[in-house]
Amino acid sequence: MFNGRACGPASSGQAKRWILKKSLMWRSVLILVLSVLSGQAGLSKLEAISMIESGNDDFAIGDAGEVSRYQILPRVWKRFTNSRAYSNEAVSSSVAAQYLQVLEASFRARAGREPSDFDRYVLWNGGPGYYERIGFVAARVHPIIRERAQRFVNLRQMRQAGGLSEQAATSWASQPSQ
Repeated sequence: MFNGRACGPASSGQAKRWILKKSLMWRSVLILVLSVLSGQAGLSKLEAISMIESGNDDFAIGDAGEVSRYQILPRVWKRFTNSRAYSNEAVSSSVAAQYLQVLEASFRARAGREPSDFDRYVLWNGGPGYYERIGFVAARVHPIIRERAQRFVNLRQMRQAGGLSEQAATSWASQPSQ
């Protein structure tokens, strides 16, 4: 989740993962191009969230204490399960799916319309209160959240058009915001 600080490795383990990601960047770019050209399957809503939030890292822990590949705050996590198996993909996917449904229902009630993919990501990252305070207006969304929301939209459109492999999407979606 966005917390207003620059993103970068905070520990030696994170630094090693960051270096590995950078060393594989060009390989991943090639895979991305080849995947788009070959028309492989893309990403679901949860897959896209996972890619953007953590690069599909089941062991990710955010600066604000967010957990799992979906970067969910533990207080939110507890609303959906008593399990603390944050790194278990099945458990985290179940929690994320339930939470996304709650966010979408909240948006429908507050905004009076169905959420777009852009809306979904802003809700995920900033929460329904944040989005409502700015009037559900995309131009008012913080630039970093807006850029990530656009990545989410792009990943979802690639799924609908068919054309992005999971490995290529992981590399592209998890690139740091500029």
